[in-house]
Order: sequence, then C-alpha cells, then structure tokens
Amino acid sequence: MVFVSLSTRVEANVEAFNAVETVGNLTKHRRAPMIIPTGNGYRLVYVPAVSGESIANAYQRALVDLSNIIYKKLGRKPPLTEWDMRYEFSKYMDDNHLTQTLNDLVAKFSGERKRELAKVIETKHLFEKTAISESIVADIGGFLYTGERLPVKRTSRIYTGYMLPTYDSIDITAIEAQLHARHMPSETTGGRETEASSEAERRAAQMIYYVEVASALYGLSISIDLDGIGRTSLVKIEDAVDKNERILRVKISLTALETMFLGTGFGAKLARFTPIKRIVSAVAAVSHPLNFVVSPAQVKEYIDDTLERSLSYKKISTSLGIDPDLKIIVYGETVKKREDFMKEKIEVIETKTPEEFFYRLTEKSLEVYEKIYGK
Repeated sequence: MVFVSLSTRVEANVEAFNAVETVGNLTKHRRAPMIIPTGNGYRLVYVPAVSGESIANAYQRALVDLSNIIYKKLGRKPPLTEWDMRYEFSKYMDDNHLTQTLNDLVAKFSGERKRELAKVIETKHLFEKTAISESIVADIGGFLYTGERLPVKRTSRIYTGYMLPTYDSIDITAIEAQLHARHMPSETTGGRETEASSEAERRAAQMIYYVEVASALYGLSISIDLDGIGRTSLVKIEDAVDKNERILRVKISLTALETMFLGTGFGAKLARFTPIKRIVSAVAAVSHPLNFVVSPAQVKEYIDDTLERSLSYKKISTSLGIDPDLKIIVYGETVKKREDFMKEKIEVIETKTPEEFFYRLTEKSLEVYEKIYGK
C-alpha cells in the first residue's frame, strides 16, 4: 500500500470558515470540545473548529477544478457527473442522483425475479466499478448509494478530521462577533404607504447582523490511500480503470492538496471573510507497504516527534522481515540527526517554501507509486 500522511500548522486570522447555525441575526462559528494537557493533568476547553466535512468539500472542489483543466488539456472528457460539476457532492446517494449507466444497472437488477446472493454481490461490485470510472470525486471521496434493493458503499480514499487549534496556542485563540449592517437603498415608499409602514420598511432595509469570526493557529491532518484510487474495494479489489488512468488520478489527488492549501483555500464565507492565513510548518510521509501516519500538528514538537517515530517504524518493519520505503518531507524546521536517517535508509527532504513542500510531496509519492506499478 502506498500511503501519504500530512500534518500542517495553519495560522488564520479573522476567519469565518465554518458556521453551524444562525440564532436571530447572529451567525455562529463552529466550536468543538478539546482536552489539552497542563502541568497538573488535563483541562477541557471549547475552541473554534473547522469540520472534516468542510475540509473534504474543499478538497473535492479542488478535484473538480483540476480534472476540468487536465482532462480537457488531454482532449478527453473529465470523469465527472453533472452534480460534481456543480460542486453538489451527492455522489449517487439515491435513485435521483444516478448516471444513466447506473440507472440501467439498478433497473435491470430490480426487474429480475430471482435474486441469488451471488447475483447481488456481482451487481454491487459492478455498481462500484462503474461509479469509480464515471466520477473521480466518487472514486477518491467515496460514496453511499442508499437504494433499498441494492445499497452500495465505497470508503473514501482521503481521510481527514477537524481542524483544531494547537495545544500551545489555546490561550491566544479567540472568537469575536463582528457587527455588520445591510445597505439602505435610496428608494423609499415616498408616501405610497402609511407613515408607520414606511418607517418599518426603512428599518428592515438596513438590517444589523453579526458574524462570529475566529483567529487561531490551527493544526490539520490529512491522509490519502493512493493504492485504492481507481480500484474497487467493496466486494473485491480490482482495477476499475487502466494503469495510465490510475496514475493520472493519483497525480490529481496529490495536486488537489496543493490547490486546497495554496489556492483559494477551504471554508465558507471567503467572498467577504477571506482570512489572513499562512502555512507555518508542515510534515508529510510517503510509506510502503505499511502505513506510517505523521504526528498531529496540535503537538508543538510534531515534526521532531514524526522523525523520531520514523526510526522506530523502520526497526519494527525490519523485525517483521519487511524492508519499507519511507520518505519524509519537512517545511518550517531544520532536520537534526540526519545521519541517523541516512543509516536507516529513510529519505528526509527539507523544503524552503510551502510550494516546494507540496511539489516534493507529489514527486516522492509518484516515485514510490510508479516504482510499484510502473510508469
């Protein structure tokens, strides 16, 4: 298995990435409970948060944008459904969101009187295989078709959780409600209505409202199972697309990470609440055949911790008779004890900019992937 794991620290000032509800004229920022270590044990705090669903939505938008560019440049139709193109990630959730091919498949299955178990399993496999080939979003982001007669599930190839503040920055994290007012138009009733109704209309035209914004040093962790892209997994593991298409999708899946972090970004309300943000530091690992997950960025020493753990990972793998391929990319810190990693044949790459970090991550991931599956 070729597995990519990434953790990064993102400094975001005055953001409204993720709202949860509107109470009257107040739009509230998402909060989440978080247990943090202290000198006397632990304490519970409620902090600004961005949900994993919000991050996944931004990532899948990046997949759509890149697919439109890359496939059209190759003179091919991008593997996207009409809903993908609109950023509506329903992903075959019911009969109203199936492509024609999948509709015909379900209809044929439903019309058969005798449904043996082997036929059910075969049809589910064919459904997943067809869905993967028709949508790169469903392929990488997973889907759940809830049809009563033939429910089909595909687990996402990308794994992410909530974006939460780092442990060492909790005390400087803040949420503040900002006051805004809608513009009063120049047109008034001009006496067409009663004086009372005119006053009511004028008040309604200039509505006061509040939006909660937050400022924090966030930590975010994301992993991608490159091995599962373009392959079925529900019933049996089988290629749903050819090798060249799989490699192309792997490239797009990795570039989508860069697009999400360095492009427009993730989160809501970007039109008027585009935050002041930057990537402070990051660490990523490309591993094969055993998964290696980097340490969470909430821990202050997460990069050093990841590097130390990589040495243990190599020793454990070797003790099992496995010679793992492990590459680690670092941004924002200087790598120490480099000779230890050279001795264990762990490739460690330092980068100077976020752009270089993501470029080298893509480069090294493809290097490992193509070493196994060929170019």
